[in-house]
Amino acid sequence: MSLARCCLAPTHLEPRTMLQLACPPAGEASRPVLPSGTTRSDVERLLPTLRRAFALSDACALTLLLLIQTTRPSDWTDPGASPVCYASQASLAERLGKTPRALRYDEMRLERAGLLVKTTAANGSRGRFAGGQVVQGLDLSPLAARVPQLLALAAQEEASRLHVQGLRRQCSAARRVFKGALQRLLEQAPKAPMTAEALTLYAELPRRYDGMDASALATLLATLDEAVEKCLAAREMRADSSGQPERGFRLSVQVTTEKNLESCVASADGTRPAGTPADARLVAAPAGAEKGREPQARDFQRGHKPHWLETFTPRRLYAACSEDMRMYLDATKGSRTLPNELDLVRAAVMILPDLGINPSAWDEASEAMGDLAAALAVIVIDARRFDPVRPIRSPGGALRSFARLAMAGKLNLAGSLIGLVERERARSA
Repeated sequence: MSLARCCLAPTHLEPRTMLQLACPPAGEASRPVLPSGTTRSDVERLLPTLRRAFALSDACALTLLLLIQTTRPSDWTDPGASPVCYASQASLAERLGKTPRALRYDEMRLERAGLLVKTTAANGSRGRFAGGQVVQGLDLSPLAARVPQLLALAAQEEASRLHVQGLRRQCSAARRVFKGALQRLLEQAPKAPMTAEALTLYAELPRRYDGMDASALATLLATLDEAVEKCLAAREMRADSSGQPERGFRLSVQVTTEKNLESCVASADGTRPAGTPADARLVAAPAGAEKGREPQARDFQRGHKPHWLETFTPRRLYAACSEDMRMYLDATKGSRTLPNELDLVRAAVMILPDLGINPSAWDEASEAMGDLAAALAVIVIDARRFDPVRPIRSPGGALRSFARLAMAGKLNLAGSLIGLVERERARSA
């Protein structure tokens, strides 16, 4: 079989893959070498990508791995040499635990795929003769020529994998945000049509995302985004029409007679200052609660305090974000004027690769303090990268530190957010 025929891309591949794996133009060096900084071990690591691209069986891929390992590492980077496997067919078959006939089939399959050139003698002998002028064996130069395309394909596959992984995390976070918004809506309007519609949608959501591709995940994320927006809008509409004052709002007329000092909450305190919410003081937890199985950081959800976005409005948070974070917020909020809770969470997940934060650090933070608080922590960390006095050098380490402090009940995230907002206000003044 001629070299020209071996270099043809296999016809069973998709057109895009065939284009990516096309052979170099004619006229280039007949002895290709690996790109600078690449070694034989890098070729071995490309085998999973190569196997998927050429639809090789596991047995055939294992044969190719052994052929690569029997070549000299220097022959892959020396323009004056070719990476050739000189091992006999019998010894290779013995090492692979297969018959010589099965090995011949693998060699033929690899040759048809354009990954090697078989230059054995008529009797099957292999070796170097006449002072190296005659080379008989399995020449892997065609594979060396394809390494640049394989590296590019591997990079595309990794980018696609990270994209799908990011979509899964966004869907998981969006589901939790939707659940929280739905719970708050149930408290305010349990019999409203919107509540019933949201409950039906929540029951139909998939519980796992393993079998979903990027398109399906994007569709699910759009559905969750719309559902969260409807729940938040319904809550705001009922709050605006309820006639009740905002939590913590100081009334212009204060009732000061002792007999009217009543509260409907368990933390009522007859000596609290006027205008202070009745639940401003914490109620002691039951004995042994700190040793419960549920993580302590679940209390970080500010159940006894105003919601994060009531204390720090989306407008102030958006203004305090870095330019990079604003770009992601603009992408997630779409046509909305200001980002909502889900937009903040999604933007935080999307910016993780730019900050060099491992996804496991986000999982740790979201488990410790909840998705919204974890997103606010990412906003603080991202903005603090450019702090002229104490910049954050390792965003991933900082996020893990935030999670540990939250689990220990020592994280003052509100103080960090106040400082961030105040610095932005001072810059704008």
